[in-house]
Amino acid sequence: MKFHQNLIDFSLLGNGRKWVPRMIVIETPRLILRRMTWDDLEDLAQLYADPAVMQFFPSTRDREETRQKLADILVAYDRYDFGLWATVHKADNQFIGRCGLIPQIVDEQSEIEIGYMLAKAYWRQGLATEAAIAIKQYGFQVIGCDRLISLIDPDNLASQKVALNNGMTHEKDTVISGQQVRIYTTYR
Repeated sequence: MKFHQNLIDFSLLGNGRKWVPRMIVIETPRLILRRMTWDDLEDLAQLYADPAVMQFFPSTRDREETRQKLADILVAYDRYDFGLWATVHKADNQFIGRCGLIPQIVDEQSEIEIGYMLAKAYWRQGLATEAAIAIKQYGFQVIGCDRLISLIDPDNLASQKVALNNGMTHEKDTVISGQQVRIYTTYR
C-alpha cells in the first residue's frame, strides 16, 4: 500500500479541452483512492441511485441531492484535508464507489469515521475491507488520529464484517439523526 502526497494524475474532462488535477491519496494492490472532482458527479449519482447500495441509508439520492453531497465532499477537502475519496478499481479503471474519512459528531463527541460504499458489482470481493484497512492506516499514520470509528446499521451484517476484518470492535449502539447505529472502534 502507498500513501501519495501531492501526486497528481491529470485527467481529461469530458469537454476535451480542460485538464483537471486528480490527487491520488491511497493506492492498494487493487484500488486507487483519489480526491473527487465534479467530473465524478455522474458515477456518484449512479451509485447513490442504486436501491441495493443505499439499502441501509434513509433513501436513494437523485442527481441534485448527489450534486449537493459532492459539493460537501469537495468542501471537506479544503476544511479537513481529507474526506470521502473516489474509489477506482485498478483492473478495469472503473469508479466503483466512495470510501474515506468522515468527520462526525457522535453523542456530542467529535469523531472521525471510516466510511465505505461500493457498487454492488464489486461486493463480496474483499475490496471494501482492502479500502477500509488502507483508510485506517492513513488515518493513523498521515492524519495522526488516535481513534477511528465506523457507524453501521445494525442490520448491515456485511459492513459489520468489514469493520471486524479491519480490526475494529463493537463499542456500543446509539441513535444518530433518528437512526439506530452500531459504533465500531479502533485505536492506534
